[in-house]
Amino acid sequence: MSLNKQDSLRQTLPAKKIGLLAFSGATFLFFYQQTIENSYAPLRAEFAQDLDLSTLQTAFISTAFLIAFAIAQIPSGLLLDRFGPARLLPVVAITTGFAAAMLSKCDGLAGAIAARALLGVASAFVCPAIAAITRRAMPLHLFALFMGAADMVIGLGGVTGIWGANELQAATNWRVALQIAAIVALPTALILYFYVPQKWFGAGPHSKSHACKRISAIDSVKDLLTRADVRVACMIYAGVCGTLCGFGGMWNMQLAESWEWKEAQAVLIATSFFVGIAIGSPFTGWIGGKFGSRATLLVCMWVTLIAFLFWLLVPSDWPLWFDAMNVGLIGAGLSSMVLAFEIAGRSLPPERVASAIALVNLAGILAGVLLELIPGFISQLMNAPPLREMQMANGVFAVVLAFTIWVTRKVDPR
Repeated sequence: MSLNKQDSLRQTLPAKKIGLLAFSGATFLFFYQQTIENSYAPLRAEFAQDLDLSTLQTAFISTAFLIAFAIAQIPSGLLLDRFGPARLLPVVAITTGFAAAMLSKCDGLAGAIAARALLGVASAFVCPAIAAITRRAMPLHLFALFMGAADMVIGLGGVTGIWGANELQAATNWRVALQIAAIVALPTALILYFYVPQKWFGAGPHSKSHACKRISAIDSVKDLLTRADVRVACMIYAGVCGTLCGFGGMWNMQLAESWEWKEAQAVLIATSFFVGIAIGSPFTGWIGGKFGSRATLLVCMWVTLIAFLFWLLVPSDWPLWFDAMNVGLIGAGLSSMVLAFEIAGRSLPPERVASAIALVNLAGILAGVLLELIPGFISQLMNAPPLREMQMANGVFAVVLAFTIWVTRKVDPR
């Protein structure tokens, strides 16, 4: 077969049904991982009591996920480029279930950190895999739409993880809840094996000849960092995604409990945060395309900051539904983080966009690691009543949101 025919074959899209099934399977894996990852928040109290862990130690366990997730970003992308998502995704699904089972069996801090880190490594493969499947299966002009749809899973997985884990824990205990979650890995792996076919989503035809070029990523990263749009997008995503990971991953529920909401009420408030993300993701993406990323981000960040300060500082003599809606508004505002990808890629050729998005994503993950740990250090250093302690710990997110607004003003209003 000639090179021209090979290129023509590589650019041919599969049937729409094949593409949709593959995208749906990979997105379900994303949902499954988000559910397990977010289940840690409602399980944390019983988990810490059972293993005799401090608040700071539980924060380290939570952060282990993000550290491993960040470290695995570049290797996961290289492996997906080399072998394709078709055969890697079933392995990733099994690894995800094994991580949940491993956490359910742990009896100390070290085992819990190892289990969460393994989950982080497995999770690093999914977003790049969804992007690879979408580019291979869908017309180019639909890429942003499908990636926005995939981002809704962050909110949906958060809702399912918090609510589902809380219900399972109430009916059984935290270990059984994680074991039930682990069982889901097997059917998920089978779905991915059959619905992400090797013919369309295996290794690319030129993967071997260009393997060295793909692995040598240092020069590419250096070049990306010389571009103002990419640097600004990294800072914006670090602020927004870091707040989403830190506040939404653990500290929002603790703040709700400090306002003297009961556990079930705190779970409802924490769940509303992810409902806001799920609803806001496609909406902010659509608004950003209509009115521009800069203007949309500025409006969303100002609304988020005001809503966050209100919940942080104003006494909770408001009805539960009001607090839940306010926290949902915070989540909806943070969903605008997807617009950082448009800012990073707007001045790049198509073949460089994936690298830029990976770099931006890495910035957000690293910020998320810091913003899960910093409130824990603050709470450990404070000698104050529980509410005051949580207000000071969560105050770091207000500072980060204000910084994000300042950085967004530097975006070229295109």
